[in-house]
Amino acid sequence: MVIVLPYSIAFLFITLLQTLNAESEGWQSAHATFYGGTDASGTMGGACGYGNLYSEGYGTNTAALSTILFNHGLTCGACYEIRCNFHDDPKWCLLSSATITITATNFCPPNYALSNNNGGWCNPPLHHFDLSQPAFSRIAEYHVGIVPILFRR
Repeated sequence: MVIVLPYSIAFLFITLLQTLNAESEGWQSAHATFYGGTDASGTMGGACGYGNLYSEGYGTNTAALSTILFNHGLTCGACYEIRCNFHDDPKWCLLSSATITITATNFCPPNYALSNNNGGWCNPPLHHFDLSQPAFSRIAEYHVGIVPILFRR
């Protein structure tokens, strides 16, 4: 006997299983914003010193990392797998299973004038990725500005 579930129930069940398995698979919680424009031209240069990210082979799959993730530049060039946390924000995530891989190329400086939950996204001790806009647009609707994500190295 085959049990057929309505699409919405099956989708929610799969999403729940993915979220429950996230910690056991090395996923950590964070948030993501974006910068640099639709062509990511505003992401060129950066604290890691890579210069023109297009000609250096990084393209638009890049991010500026919060203080704790940047680790005084020790994570420059590190790759991270990122997915929107559909469980925490199903309204703005594009696909619960979609992942992107980005390279750390810049530093997202803290803004101590703003609280950690109202604009101070890169303040310690937060885990935050300021993605290029093209990268952000592959996991979430860009107009929302900030979304919860899961990441792993």
